[in-house]
Amino acid sequence: MAQRNTTERTHGVTLPPHATPRRLTLAGLVCSALFWTAASPVSAQTTELRGRIVDGATLQPLAAAEVEVVGRDVGALSGDDGRFVVRGLLPGLVSVQVRLLGYRPALVAEVVLQTSRSTYVEVPMERQAIELEGLLVGAGAFRVPEASPTSTRVLAAEELRRTPGGLMDVSRTILSLPGVLGGVDNRNDLLVRGGGPGENAYYLDGIRIPQINHFATQGATGGALGLVNVDFIRETEFYSGAFPVKYGDALSSVLSIRNRPGSADGVKGDFTLGATEAGVTLDGPLGDSGNWLFSVRRSYLQFLFRALGLPIRPDYWDAQFRVELEPTTRDRFLIVGLGAIDDFDIVPPEPDDDFDNQEIFQRVIDNDQRSSTLGASWRRLVSGGFVTTTLSSSTSDFRFSDPDANGEPLLSNRSLERDTRMSVNGEFARGTSRLAVGAEVARAGLDSEVFQRATPGGTLPADLSWDDAFHLWKTSGYAQGTVNVARGMAAVTAGIRGDHVSSLEEPLEWSPRASLRWKLSDAVSASLAAGIFHQSPALIALSVRQEGRRINLDLPQQRNQQVAGGFAWQASEGLRFTSEAFYKKYSQVPLLEADPRITLSNLGGDYGFVGAEPLSPGGTGRAYGLELFLQQKLLDRAYFLGAYTWSRSEFSGGDQVLRPSAWDRRHALDLTGGFRAGDAWELGAKIRVLSGLATTPYDLVASPAAYALTGRGVLDWDRVGETRTPAYARLDLRVERWLSFPGWNGIVYLDVQNVLMRTNIVGYQYTENPAYPDRIRPIDGSTLLPTFGFSIEF
Repeated sequence: MAQRNTTERTHGVTLPPHATPRRLTLAGLVCSALFWTAASPVSAQTTELRGRIVDGATLQPLAAAEVEVVGRDVGALSGDDGRFVVRGLLPGLVSVQVRLLGYRPALVAEVVLQTSRSTYVEVPMERQAIELEGLLVGAGAFRVPEASPTSTRVLAAEELRRTPGGLMDVSRTILSLPGVLGGVDNRNDLLVRGGGPGENAYYLDGIRIPQINHFATQGATGGALGLVNVDFIRETEFYSGAFPVKYGDALSSVLSIRNRPGSADGVKGDFTLGATEAGVTLDGPLGDSGNWLFSVRRSYLQFLFRALGLPIRPDYWDAQFRVELEPTTRDRFLIVGLGAIDDFDIVPPEPDDDFDNQEIFQRVIDNDQRSSTLGASWRRLVSGGFVTTTLSSSTSDFRFSDPDANGEPLLSNRSLERDTRMSVNGEFARGTSRLAVGAEVARAGLDSEVFQRATPGGTLPADLSWDDAFHLWKTSGYAQGTVNVARGMAAVTAGIRGDHVSSLEEPLEWSPRASLRWKLSDAVSASLAAGIFHQSPALIALSVRQEGRRINLDLPQQRNQQVAGGFAWQASEGLRFTSEAFYKKYSQVPLLEADPRITLSNLGGDYGFVGAEPLSPGGTGRAYGLELFLQQKLLDRAYFLGAYTWSRSEFSGGDQVLRPSAWDRRHALDLTGGFRAGDAWELGAKIRVLSGLATTPYDLVASPAAYALTGRGVLDWDRVGETRTPAYARLDLRVERWLSFPGWNGIVYLDVQNVLMRTNIVGYQYTENPAYPDRIRPIDGSTLLPTFGFSIEF
C-alpha cells in the first residue's frame, strides 16, 4: 500500500497544499495581449468540407448519400467510395445532415470549418427498414451504439476542447457526465458508478493503452494530467457501465478514443500554449492514399514552481503520432504511437523555509515514469462486414523512491511493465441483425525490484523486498449477436466472453451479458442491460515474493455483477433526456493479508503504487444509484449538459460489514453550458456541486511515531468512512475568441476556475504544524486563478 500524498492542484497546475500562485503564467502574459487587442478579422476566404459516408455496421462505403451543410444551402452526393467534397464554404461552426434511402438520417453537430485546412467528417449510417422508420432511438445529433443502449455517451472533439475548467483534458471533460466523479482537484481519477480508478479501460484507435495520464499510480491508473492530445481526437465513446463483451478486463468503464486523419491539403501545423504545457502538432498527406499526424508537448510547470519557491518540480514531455494508409478500397492500415517522460524532482528546502515546504519535502514520494504504446491495425472489408487485426506493445517504467527523515530508504520501486497483445475482431450484419466475434492473446510481464520497510502503524509486519521477473499469458474470446424482435419494436443483444489468465490458481472466468432496447413511441425508448464483468489482478500484486515464493497467485479475477436500465426521450434533433438506475455487486475483492480491514478497492486514490504486498481475496462491495442527464447539442447558438447523480459505494473487509468506500459521494450535480455570439466569440460556464466525500480519520495515537519517519500519519482503519469532507461547489468560466485569416486561424481563450473563490476541502492530512493544534490539516482544492492560452493553426 505504497501511496503518498504529493500535491494539490490549483487550476490545472499541480501545487502542494495551501500554495497559491501569485503571478500569471507565461501563457497569460502572451495571451492576455492577444485576447483583448485582437480585431475581428473573419476572412472572406472559403474552405472545403470533406468526408466519407459508411454503413455503421459493416463500414462499407455508401454511394449516393445526400450531404447537406445545414443553413448554408449547399451540399453534395457521396461517390462510389463513400467520399464527398463540399467546396466554397465560409469558415465557422456548422452542422452536417446526411440522408440515404434505407438508413436513418444522421446529423453531425459542431463541425468546425477552418481557413487553414479542409475539414474531414466520417458519418456512420444506421440501417433501417422503411416500414420500421424511427426504430433506432438516438436520431438526429445523438448516436447510441446498438450493442450498448444504456450508459453510453459519444462526445465530439469540440465538446472535449471547450469545456470550462476542462483544460482540454479528456478525463476532466468526462467528469461532466452522469455517474462520473472525481476524487480531488489534483488528480484525473475517473470514479465511475462507485468504482475505483483502477477499474477502467482505455483504447486509442482500437489499441488498448495502459493509462491516459502523466504521473500515473501503478496498479490503479489515474494520474495528474492528461497525456492524450485533444488536437488529435475526432470523437470519444464512453461507456459508464454495461459495456459489450468486446471489452474485457475492466469493471466500471471503457473510454474509446478515435483520432482524426491528417490533412489532405499538404503539411499543416498547430502551435498551442495551454495552462501547463506548450505543444506543436504537424500533419499532412502520405502519397495519394495515406496521411499522418505528429505532436510533441512540453510542460513548463517546473519553471513556474521554481519561481514560486516550491520544493517540487514536476516536468513532463509527451509525443503522439498516427499514420494511416488505404492502398485499396477494402484495406486500411493504421499505426499509432503514444509516449511520455515524467520527472518529479524534489529540491531540499532551505533551513529558513516555512513549515509547509519542510513538510512537503519529507512527505512527498519521488515519482519518475516512462511510458509508451506502439500499435498497428489492419482492417479488411469483407462481404457483409469487416475484420480487424491489431498488434500492440506497451511499456510502463515506474521509478519510485522515498527516504525517511534520516535519508534511509522507506521504500523503493523500480518496475518495468510490458504488455504485448494481438487480437482479431470481426463484425458482420445482415439486414438489421448483427454479429460480433473476436479473440485476443496477450503476453504481460513485470521486471521489478521492490523494497518496503515496515514502519510504525503501517500494514507490513516485516520488511518486504524482492527482485524478480514475472510473466503471464492472457487469452480471451467473445461472441455477441443483436437481433430485432416484436416487428421491429425492440432490439435484443446477447453475448458471452471468456478470459483466461495463466499463473492464477483459478485462471478462467466467463462473462455473459445482455441488453434490450424497446421503442415506446417515436421519441421515447426504454433500455435494460445486465451482465458479469471480470478484471485480473494488477501485475505488481502478482509479482510479490515472500520467502522465495510468489504469494498472491491465489487471487482470482475480481468480479462485478451489474444491472442498469432507464428511459431516453429524444425531445428534438438536438435535445435528449435520459434517466438510468444501476446496481453493481462486487466479489473476490483483494484485501491486505496483514490487515484484512483494508480492501484494495479503497486504495489507489493517491500517487505511488498499490498492491505490492501480501493479499487475500475475501472482500465484497456494492454500488448503486440513479442518474439524470439532459443534453442540448450546439446546433444553433447554445449548448447545455446537465447531470445529476445520486449514488452509494460500499465495500467490506474481512468482517463482511459494508462501509462507505473512499469513492463514496452521495450527490453530484454538474451543469455545463455555453453560447456562441456570432462566429467570433463563445462564452461557457460550468457549475459543479458535490456532497462530502467519505474519509477515514487518523489514528492520533499511532500517527506521531510514523510521522517522525515518513512525514505522514496513520489512518484509523477501525473507522473506515466515518467522516466526510464538507460539500464542494465550484464555478468555472471560459471565454473564447475565434480568429480567421487567409491561410490560418486560431483560438484565444481565458479560462477561470473557481470564480467564486470558494475554499473547498477535498481531504485531510495529519500534521505537526503548530498552526493546527488538533494535528489535522484540511487539504484545500483549487482556488481562483485565470488560465490564458491560445492555439494557432496554419
